[in-house]
Amino acid sequence: VREPKVFLFDEPLSNLDAELRVQMRLEIAKLHADLGATMIYVTHDQVEAMTLADKIVVLRAGRVEQFGSPLNLYDDPDNIFVAGFIGSPKMNFLNGEVKKVSGQKVTIVLPDFENAKVVKEVKETPPAEGSTVTLGIRPEHFDFDGDTKINMKIDVVEHLGTTSFGYAQSGAD
Repeated sequence: VREPKVFLFDEPLSNLDAELRVQMRLEIAKLHADLGATMIYVTHDQVEAMTLADKIVVLRAGRVEQFGSPLNLYDDPDNIFVAGFIGSPKMNFLNGEVKKVSGQKVTIVLPDFENAKVVKEVKETPPAEGSTVTLGIRPEHFDFDGDTKINMKIDVVEHLGTTSFGYAQSGAD
C-alpha cells in the first residue's frame, strides 16, 4: 500500500519505557500532521488519547459511553465512568445529599466530610431536595481559599516537579 488513507494503531507504545513513550507520542503526532491521513488509535493510556486525538471514543464492554473531543470529554463527561476514566489523576467522587434547590443552584451536604456544604449551579434539571448525588471534583479544582472547607488527612504526597498531588481519604473510610 503506497498511500493509505487510514492507519490502525493498537497499543503501539504499551511496551516502551516512559521516556521513549513521550518521544514516540510526539513522532506519531508529527506523522499525523504530515500525512493528513485518518489514524485510529487504540489505547488504555488516557495521556496518549488526550494528546494524540482529535476525537475520542470511550468504550466499556463493547458499548460506546461517549464520543467527542478530548477537552469535551474532560470538561463535560456524560457519566461517572467517563468522568473517572478521563484525566490523570482521576476525578474525585464525593457522596452528597441535596439539601436545598433554588432555581439552578443546588446546596449539597457532604456527610463523609462533617456535613460540609457545597453550592453548585447545574446546567440541567436540578435533583430533588433530599436525593443522594455523587459530586465529581477534578484535582485542580481543590482550592485552599475556596468557599467549601473539608477536613482530610493527607496520606501520601506525590511530587512531580512543578506539580504535587496529595492523596487522602474521607473520614468515613
